[in-house]
Amino acid sequence: MLPNRRKPIPHAFVLDAISTLSPYTRPMFGCLAIYVKNKIVLILRDKPTNTTDNGVWLATTQEHHQSLRREFPNMRSIQVLGKPVTGWQVLPADAPDFESAALRACQLVLAGDTRIGKIPGARTSKPRSKADGRSPKQIKTSKKHGSTIDFDAVRKIGLALPGVEESTAYGAPALKVRGKLLACVPTHRSAEPGSLVVRVGFDDRAELLAAAPDVYYVTDHYLGYSAVLVRLSRVTHDVLRDLLGMAHKFVSPLRHRRRTV
Repeated sequence: MLPNRRKPIPHAFVLDAISTLSPYTRPMFGCLAIYVKNKIVLILRDKPTNTTDNGVWLATTQEHHQSLRREFPNMRSIQVLGKPVTGWQVLPADAPDFESAALRACQLVLAGDTRIGKIPGARTSKPRSKADGRSPKQIKTSKKHGSTIDFDAVRKIGLALPGVEESTAYGAPALKVRGKLLACVPTHRSAEPGSLVVRVGFDDRAELLAAAPDVYYVTDHYLGYSAVLVRLSRVTHDVLRDLLGMAHKFVSPLRHRRRTV
């Protein structure tokens, strides 16, 4: 029996360029996340399908976009994440300056530039104020929307999508598309209170987890399901609308699925 062949590292020159920092990597369902010490700094993406966001993803935030764009004129938001503006940014592989831009990003990482790098899932066990560790724009969004996002809001947005109907899953409120689960209130004890289960593909889930670990998460129980858990207190109505739209596109063409959430 032949051994499994290892997948080639996408855009391997990036790892070579920061090798003096002793980076380590973790696969993320087709992407490769790069960490330096306790921070995720870059994600390498080179998929044969859905190639729009192939390239080097920068772990950054909106407050740094303007200054980074002066150095990376072709830098843009990541379309697969479903928001017009994403905190993470991509240096697209199809841009004419891709390699030089990626190497410049490596120089910033080598220099310890604080605009690039995040601590994944940096959360404490104690309750935090809404403002703790968040940008002013996020604070404003939370104050305006955080207390109003519940399953009633999910229901209202979801039912506006084609073919969506109200239902239940394991006794909890749910939305389905022609009998296929779209989203539901999680019933497993591992899910945090105030969460929502949303159906997405494994690749999309990995990208959501990498880009916004304070918003999206997954527990051991849900690892085998094509779904992500969402902290509703961390999303706005617009983000929720985009996320349910992504889920609708994922669920609609499905004919058979071995497992349901």
